[in-house]
Formats: sequence, C-alpha cells, structure tokens
Amino acid sequence: MTDTTAAHQPHPHLGGRAAALRTLAAWRAGTADVPRTVLITGDSGSGRTRLLTAFLMLCDPGHRAAIDTAALDPATVPPADLPAPPVFDATGVTAVQLRWLLADLFAPGTDRADRLPAVLAGLGADGQPQTVVIADTDRAGLLPDTDETSRITGEVLLPLALNPGVRLLADLPRAEAERLAKDVPDGQLLVLDLDQDPWRDPDALLRQAELAVAEPTAARQLAAVAGTPLVVQLAGWSLKARPTGLLPLPRSAGDALDLHAERCGSDELTLRRLLAPLALAGPGEPLPLDLWAPVASAVAGKDLGPVLAAGRDLLLPFFDLVADDDRPPGVRIVHPAVADEIRERLGRTAREVHRRIATALLATLDGDRPARWAAAAPYVREQLAGHALHGGLLDQLLTDPGFLLHAEQDRLRAAVDRLAAEGAELPPLGRTWLRLAPLFTRQELGIELRAALLDHAARLDGLPGIDTTGLDVPWRTLWARPLTGVGAVTAAVRPDGSHLLVAHRPGQEPELAAHDARTGEPDHTAPEQLARPDDGQRAAGALGLSTGSDYVRLWQRHPDGTVTGPIAAFLSDGPLAGADLTPDGLLLIADAHGIAALQPVLPEAPQPTGH
Repeated sequence: MTDTTAAHQPHPHLGGRAAALRTLAAWRAGTADVPRTVLITGDSGSGRTRLLTAFLMLCDPGHRAAIDTAALDPATVPPADLPAPPVFDATGVTAVQLRWLLADLFAPGTDRADRLPAVLAGLGADGQPQTVVIADTDRAGLLPDTDETSRITGEVLLPLALNPGVRLLADLPRAEAERLAKDVPDGQLLVLDLDQDPWRDPDALLRQAELAVAEPTAARQLAAVAGTPLVVQLAGWSLKARPTGLLPLPRSAGDALDLHAERCGSDELTLRRLLAPLALAGPGEPLPLDLWAPVASAVAGKDLGPVLAAGRDLLLPFFDLVADDDRPPGVRIVHPAVADEIRERLGRTAREVHRRIATALLATLDGDRPARWAAAAPYVREQLAGHALHGGLLDQLLTDPGFLLHAEQDRLRAAVDRLAAEGAELPPLGRTWLRLAPLFTRQELGIELRAALLDHAARLDGLPGIDTTGLDVPWRTLWARPLTGVGAVTAAVRPDGSHLLVAHRPGQEPELAAHDARTGEPDHTAPEQLARPDDGQRAAGALGLSTGSDYVRLWQRHPDGTVTGPIAAFLSDGPLAGADLTPDGLLLIADAHGIAALQPVLPEAPQPTGH
C-alpha cells in the first residue's frame, strides 16, 4: 500500500511506492535489517525503472535540491550526507562491456579482459564498502532476441552479490531475480517484487487510472483489471487517441494493442506489422520516419504506406517521437513490454520478418558503388547486423569490407560472435575481422585506422587487400607475409643502398629471414654484406617511432629539428615482435601473424598564405 498520511506528500516523480522507498532508503543508510544486496523486480511495465529513478533522485544532491524533502515521509529519504552512488546503465551493453565500465571506475588502468573477474572480486577489499547500482538490466544487449540479461546476472550481479565488500542495488526481471536469490546465501539479499505484497501499490495504481480516464467508476474498473502501471498508461493513451467508444479495459500490453486496434476500426495484425520494425530493433538510433513505411511494408508483404499515413490515432499510444537538431525525426517503441508482446506473437515467423527488414534496409543503399556504406543512414549501419543475424543473411554480408568497416562495431561484434557460437562457418574476411574486433571495439578506433588494419590483417591471412579508396588511412600496407616465430625485426641496407626487412627467428638454430623492404621478395644477400642504418641516417629520416608491447606510434621530424605527433599508429591484436624504420620512411612490423612493410601517409605541409 502507499500508506502516506496527510502529513506526508508522495514523491513528486513517483506518486507512491512508499514501502519500497523506505526499504531503499534503509539500504542506502546501511541499516542492519536490510541486506547489502537489494533487487527490484516485477512484471515488465510494473514501474521498476521509475521507482529506481525516483530513489536515485533522492540520492543525488543536485536532484535532491529540487525536491521538498521536508514534505516527504522521512523514512523514504536517504541520508543527506552520503554522496550519490555510482550508477551503471545496462541499456544496450553486453555483460563484458558492463564489467569494463565497472573496471574503468573502480580499477582504472585495467587493460586485459581476463582481469575483469578479479576486479569484481576485489571491490571493497580495502575495508571500504563499495556501493554499486545497476539499472535496466532487462534492456541489456546490443541485439534483439539475445540472452544478455541472463549473462549479466551470472557474470556481473552474482559476483557482486557474493562479495562482502559490495552493497548492490539492481533492477531486473523476475526470473533473473529468482535465479540470483537461489545462489546467494539466506539473509544477504532482499527482493522487492513490485507486483507482490508488501511492495505492490494498488492505491497509486488507482490514482494513475483516475488521471488517465477521469471518471471515477471507469477508473476503478481499469485499476481492477490492469496488471501494471504501463497497462493503465496504454489504456489512457488509447482514450486520448480515440475518445469515443467503449472504455478499454486491457489486462496486459497485448490486450492494449488488440483493444485499441478494435476501437480504431482496424485489425490487430496491421497494427502489429506497423510496429514490428520498432519492436525488433535493438537499442540505439530511432527508426527514421522516412524508413518506417518501406520497412513496415516489407514486413507485411504489401504497401502499408497509406495505412501509416492515415494511422496516427491507431499508432499514437505505442510509439515515441524522437527529434533533435542532430538527426532527422524518428520513432521508438513506447516500452520494452510492448516490444516483447509483438516479438512473442511473431513466434516462428520472426526469422522471416528479420530477413525482410534486413532486405529493406539493404535496399536503401545507393547501388553497389564502394561508397554506398559511407552514405548509408546511421540507423542502417547500426541495426542491420542484428536483423541480418536473426534473418540468416549475416554470413553473406561478412564478405563485404564496406559493411565490416561502416557497421557499428560493438553491435557487429556481438552479431558475429553469436553467429560463430551457433557453429556457422564464417567467410575468410569475416574471420579476419573477428580477430581484430576486440581491438576495434575496446580502443574505439576510427574508420580510417580500422580500414588500414583490416587491409593489413587480410593480407597476412592470405586474402586480397581491401579497397581503402576515399579513406584517409594513416598508412598503407605495401606487402605482408605470414611468418611465425619471429622474435625481432630490423631494417638493413644492402651494398647497393636498397633496404631490407630482416626478421630474426630465435631457436636452437637461430635464423635470419630477409625480404626486400619495398616488394617483400625474399633476399639472399649474405648477412656480412648487410649494414644497419646508423644513427645519422635515422636522424635524417622524416619519421621517428616509439613502441609499446602491442603498438607503434609514428612522429614527424621537421627540418628545424622539432618533432610533432603522433601522426599515425599501428596497433596489433597481440604482442609485437618488433618494429623499425628504414631510412626512406617505411615502417617494418613483425607480430605473431607475420611480417609486413607499411608506407606511412604523411600529413601535407601547410601552404604559405599570400597577402
């Protein structure tokens, strides 16, 4: 029950849930009767996110200052002398990414994925308990129809809940909360199920219904049948979109869809087809308005443009319009529970629907010219990987370097990982890209460096180089040769003054492998006839380099002796065996995959200005 008295006002953002707020305030204060791990759960649409947001407003000094806390029940207000707890939003991230976010805050400098479990286990080990809040785990994952929420439960929430140095608050679906509760010792975890006593709040639901439909008797009827606050909200919006007709009394989001279609004189299948592109999309960019009709028509197999154009009242309760100055207007599904209902009803046809959506998005590209991906809408570059995965088209796209370079990299990595985990045979270029994907995503590399690295890796893997035309790549791979066991690489000068790459392969019988620095052709000049560039030759070169365990940075030398940069970098997906520069400015590289010579692309010198 809400159980606020006349002396206390409800939370202005929430309007209820006083019992839950009291428990959360006690958790924040560290009172002995509330376990250090608290989970907020309930049906989708029950108000988990709204409750957590309202509570965090009271924890944050900036938001708290805008609330008259003196008018609230003191037991619902956390102590004012505590700082705002760190909050990690799981929306659109994977379990691994969420662990990286935790590591970036609590253990900055962590640079290896295999150290992440130790980071979680070590929180609070210094005797200072760490507070962690993880929000919206039901919205986790970069792709639709994945089990990322379950991975977060096992790989993030469980280690935190078992760590005595962590005070954890999270909201998550009921099945995941029940699973976590079974794995945490009794007395160390409390579940707040917003659909069960004492955490449910029928009085607040009734007040919401009264605001939605105005008429008291109708409001009581709606509150009595609606399962969650979301369902009440959808019924209210249905009335606003179509004021005439019978009062909608839905029990679920599915009922709300069907009843509203009936009230608008349409059929529920048409409504669901129109909403399917929104429901099947992953988090991120909203669907541009100009793409809605063609994509929905592809789902339906017929032109839904006229229905969409005339369907404002039909669609109004179920989407949000997103518009700002940085992108064209777009639309999103109003709530994940509505998306869940639409996806569930698709059943076995979901694969075909994803295939049709992927095909419709591909049709927006400008022909087959190489630059078509650069000109693609951000929504296409972001969402295509997920639809192609679920529609059975992803393996075909992995042969296209333009797609591999321009697709949103985190989402593409998740899709390719999923495809590989299902046992699919990836095309060769797809395997090469997947080898580099951790480097691309963790380092957030720009497309120019990604293109240079993918071209380089493809050559090492025995594939044709990719076309980097139109991209300002920092360097170009002249040649690459697979060669294992290299321990060092150096530049050398032949008697005729030309340059070689010499790879040293240690072992019981150390050997040198020499290749022409420009062509990569093997060279058999006797070692005693070779010379290394001297300090004067190196100092006279236009470039200098600095190296790390898995990277090389290039610096530009100027005639006056000054050095600027770095102007370019080479990053390896594993330890580097060595790097060197030839006197004429070629970068020689050796790593676990082989040897290569790179031609840096120097910045153009600024042109003098006339007066």
